[in-house]
Amino acid sequence: MAIKRQVVVFRIGPEEFAMDIGLAREIVEMRPVTPVPETRDYVEGVMNLRGNLIPVLDLRKRLRAGDRLKGGSSGRMSEKRIIIVTLDGKQLGLIVDAASEVIRITDDMIEPPPEVIAEIGVEYIAGLLNVSGRFITMLDTAKALQGEVALELGEVMSLLASRAQASL
Repeated sequence: MAIKRQVVVFRIGPEEFAMDIGLAREIVEMRPVTPVPETRDYVEGVMNLRGNLIPVLDLRKRLRAGDRLKGGSSGRMSEKRIIIVTLDGKQLGLIVDAASEVIRITDDMIEPPPEVIAEIGVEYIAGLLNVSGRFITMLDTAKALQGEVALELGEVMSLLASRAQASL
């Protein structure tokens, strides 16, 4: 019997994506984000979540999906959500156009990504889900946020810590 697991389905433009629910701590409505100067364009800034400063990334910009995914390019503000994920013991927020549902899947529902995806080096696409005729791109969130993204987030958190220390 195939092992079932849950994924969070969210939208960027007209495209649907999914990530393992084990990474998602919660999904919150869009709220003010304080910009952090001298950061990459996908780093929106930081937000206060119950007294904790959380770095926030725009997943559309991180995946470089802005030009490709035209339909509803920025989404309605009322539908935008921030998915709070934990990665390597650190929390961060990912801005998406909408978070629609949690679904149960089995590993055999995940089809491998097309060869062209592997050829262009997009390693963060774990596969495609076919759920009742809907094709949902399954993200490997850890791979999407490693490398330069992890380095950038480390710099943002260091900058915030030094500012907090200076204000004491």
